[in-house]
Amino acid sequence: MRSARSAMSTLMAHSPMRASARLLEGAKPLMQPRHLRPTGIIDQLTGKEVRSTLDELGLELPNVDLTEDFSDDDIETILQASDDAGGILVFSNQKPDMSIHDHVRFGQRIADYCETVIEPHAVAAGHPDAPEILEIIREPTADVVFGENWHSDNSFMAQSASFSILRGTEVPRLGVNDTLFSSCEAAYDALSPTMQNLLLDLNAFHSANKAYGKGHPGNSRAAMEKTETMKLAQRELPILEADVLQPIVIVHPRTGRPGLFCSPTFTSHIDGMAPAESKAILEFCYQWIARPEFCTRVSWLPNQVTMWDNRSLSHKGVADDCSERRVVQRVSIRGEQPKNHHGVATSDRTSAPAAAGLFT
Repeated sequence: MRSARSAMSTLMAHSPMRASARLLEGAKPLMQPRHLRPTGIIDQLTGKEVRSTLDELGLELPNVDLTEDFSDDDIETILQASDDAGGILVFSNQKPDMSIHDHVRFGQRIADYCETVIEPHAVAAGHPDAPEILEIIREPTADVVFGENWHSDNSFMAQSASFSILRGTEVPRLGVNDTLFSSCEAAYDALSPTMQNLLLDLNAFHSANKAYGKGHPGNSRAAMEKTETMKLAQRELPILEADVLQPIVIVHPRTGRPGLFCSPTFTSHIDGMAPAESKAILEFCYQWIARPEFCTRVSWLPNQVTMWDNRSLSHKGVADDCSERRVVQRVSIRGEQPKNHHGVATSDRTSAPAAAGLFT
């Protein structure tokens, strides 16, 4: 990850064709309207005030029109920009009449280039006009917020999400309800060599049932049930019936960078460890990933789309002021099976599902 200026220089050098370089015009660091953000907001996980100081993480591209037709060179330029920016791109200044179908079409273009597919949400029903879209609605009266706790999208699937593309269709005032990101690669790099070596060959189970199972008042299913529109995709949800094993340290397939891959939302326990041992190591990882020096925030304006790389990042919604309605729509791209530093995937192995829970 580089500063915005050095990232821009690298991007121009990497851009495969001069025509694609137009997409990078005006690239700049993410806006950070700190003066508009509520203060004293406590992270449920850490019990500490939400802070972020890694301002060089992420890049805003204000001159990319997501309704246009993109060539392969264009898509490679966008993906290279993501790699060089640590995995976050903000596409500001989208057309006010950008449609849900434009959103899906851009996601499909990314998927086609990566020789994969759009991944509809495994638990929540898709949008009636575009089933590929997960619409996340937060009503002003909600006391449980969907996506409020740290996670990487679809880590409970054998092929977890590569990119997520989120469009704000109804956003509160600037500075509230930001998305908080942590660079799990920067977090891994900052560990001591001894801790890195300890984690490199550990694997942990990731559970959809932990987040979406019945019986817990604070998990993602409870947040869905607090809305009038978010519904389960179907009565029977096979994804809740088995947890998948993933490396705790994964290697990014494009950049080769190692990063931590575990979260309090979906990870249940480390394979082969006693419960107390597993809990101690996972809690350390969760707290470490949430440290301010690895984090940045994306603030939302109308006509904005944010794309992030789940293989590099963990994220959460900041529920600092829930007095305004918020509606966002997400497309997720299916990635590869996460692999460890040996190039080995473990997600073919499954276990009985963990109980519905939060931070357990």
